[in-house]
Amino acid sequence: MKLREQEQSAALAVTGRVDSWLKNPTRRYPVSCTVMNVKDTMDEDPDGIEGSFLFASKALRYGAGVSLHLSELRPKGTENEHGMVASGPCGFMEIYSKFNEILRRGGQYRNGAIVAHCDWDHRDIIEFITYDRARIPWLKRCVNVDPDVINKPDVLNAIMDGARKGDIWIVKKQYDKNGERIFHNVCQEILIKSRDTCLLSHINLGAVKIEDIPAAFGDGMRFLCNLYESTGVDESGIYSRKDRQVGLGVLGLANLLAIEGVTYKQFVRALRQRNLDVVKHEDKFKEPGTKYEEIDEAQLKAFEIVEYIWAGFMEAAAVADEHNMSRAFTVAPTASCAYRYKDREGYTTAPEIAPPISLEVDRDSSTLGVQSYKFNPKSEIAQDVGWDTFFELNCEWQRLMDSTGLAHAISMNWWSDLIKFDRDFMSRWLNSPLKSLYYSLQVMPSTQDKSNVYAAISETDVDDYLSEILTEDNVPTCDCAE
Repeated sequence: MKLREQEQSAALAVTGRVDSWLKNPTRRYPVSCTVMNVKDTMDEDPDGIEGSFLFASKALRYGAGVSLHLSELRPKGTENEHGMVASGPCGFMEIYSKFNEILRRGGQYRNGAIVAHCDWDHRDIIEFITYDRARIPWLKRCVNVDPDVINKPDVLNAIMDGARKGDIWIVKKQYDKNGERIFHNVCQEILIKSRDTCLLSHINLGAVKIEDIPAAFGDGMRFLCNLYESTGVDESGIYSRKDRQVGLGVLGLANLLAIEGVTYKQFVRALRQRNLDVVKHEDKFKEPGTKYEEIDEAQLKAFEIVEYIWAGFMEAAAVADEHNMSRAFTVAPTASCAYRYKDREGYTTAPEIAPPISLEVDRDSSTLGVQSYKFNPKSEIAQDVGWDTFFELNCEWQRLMDSTGLAHAISMNWWSDLIKFDRDFMSRWLNSPLKSLYYSLQVMPSTQDKSNVYAAISETDVDDYLSEILTEDNVPTCDCAE
């Protein structure tokens, strides 16, 4: 099978969902998360509140996680023209949470998650943010913001407090090229219209030589686009195809940099220059007024890596354009996927573009027992990289994706023991190209034991991990990148 042969490429890291579907294309689809923008009606409208129950049920049983955007529901206590009093968006969250609890278990383990979204300017937003966590243990909440939120202190403070506690995630409202609203999925990295979904897989940057990166990106995008045509999800009665999109992400950047002897700081400098078009094609390793001898060998290597990655994006973008994709590039959470792959020196790949939190992790799984993993010993860890460099890396990577015209978003975690989540932090993020703030992670080795860090999560252990940082026994998660 052609798709199966492509999957064996050393650089292509397929998600567990895609791999399972290729082996047995029944029941569970290879697509990842989906979204639904719930309309303010209880009538027999497939996009209304009752329709959202059916959609959530089918998505959890046959697909993966589902984000339910509730901002169109009338505020609590308001009446419509028929005299019906609205319950508001918050009350329905308990129903969605129960769906996830029951359908997710169903006598056997099934991954999946439900996230309720609400725009920051909805009248019930404070209730949404502060809703008792114990009443919605199987549901996560996400607030959709825009820059104006900075001028609304009561809402801004509630959002920041909720994020610090781990109760909510934050994303920016997004619109497509035609000005139509597109919505964040469960893990925040995919932007799609209501009822659409997306296929994900990743390029393992640590597995290939830098000169092979462009071809790897092109092959990876070709694999996803070909797979897109064969899944049949649009015939499922669950999903629609208002847009065409896939999500090609990456993992193992830390491994690539370690192997090539480049630091994160050097890589970010090179990527920033490439994005600003300061580095000219005819003199690509120099800044204006800089002599070659003033640039050390590692920095030159960083420029070279960036050039090949940039070329990879351009090659993959051409493939996506040939297949009429609306969006095609992302950085998804890849912890469980990364653990199944190694770099070209035989070490476990680090998740997405992030540095590992520790060079060794122990994954304690109820099904697999304790397994130890070692990242490349030459890798920088998060503590070495620092928050500012990591933040700028994400900004520049998003700019690179945006330059293709085919960008989704980056599912970016923030490091709670290295940065203070305050108004200045929010202002910096709001004025950046970044589109999401995902989990709060503790990355200092002295802060949290290595067995509990994000780099150690597997698809069956995320609940245990979240219970550590959110102090709940059962918290839903997403398997979009498993």
